[in-house]
Amino acid sequence: MNRTLRLALPAVAAVIAAGAVVAPSALATPEHQHPQASGHLSHQEQHNRMAAIAVLDIAFNKHEPQKAAEKFISPDTYTQHNPYVGNGRPAFIAAATGFVKQNPDLSLDIKRTVTEGDLVVVQGLQKLNASDRGTVEIDTFRFNRKGQIVEHWDATTAVAATSANGNPQV
Repeated sequence: MNRTLRLALPAVAAVIAAGAVVAPSALATPEHQHPQASGHLSHQEQHNRMAAIAVLDIAFNKHEPQKAAEKFISPDTYTQHNPYVGNGRPAFIAAATGFVKQNPDLSLDIKRTVTEGDLVVVQGLQKLNASDRGTVEIDTFRFNRKGQIVEHWDATTAVAATSANGNPQV
C-alpha cells in the first residue's frame, strides 16, 4: 500500500489484547487529560474507549487485522469515511492486512483519547520503521449500543523535521 492508503488506516497502540487494562496516564499527558479520563466515563463509554484502543493495537501493532475486525467492528454496518478504504468489515480487513504486510516494522504509540457518548477519538504517532519520523494520526470511531465500531473517520499529518515553536506534534 502506498503512503496515502496508510494514512487511511487507523493508528495503533500497545495496550489491551486479552483484557489488559491501560492506565489513563498512559493515554494522555496530565495537561491534556479530559476530566472523564480520571474515571468519570459511563460503563459504555469506558468499554468503547478500550475497544477503540484495542482494535488499533491488535490490527496494527500485533498485525492481526482480521482478529481485530472480528472482535470490534460490526459485521452488519461499518461506514468508512476515508476515500481509499471501502465500507464494511471485509474492506477494513483487506486494507489493513495489505498495509501491515507491506510494513512489517509498523508501530503506533497512542498518546491520548477523548471519549464522549458513542464517539472515541484516538491520537497517536505511527511509524513505518525505526528510522521513520512518523505520522500523527487522529482516528474517530462511532460505536453502536452493542459496543461495536460502526463508523470511522481519520486525519493525518506527517511529523515535521523542524518546529517553529519547539513543541511536539503529538
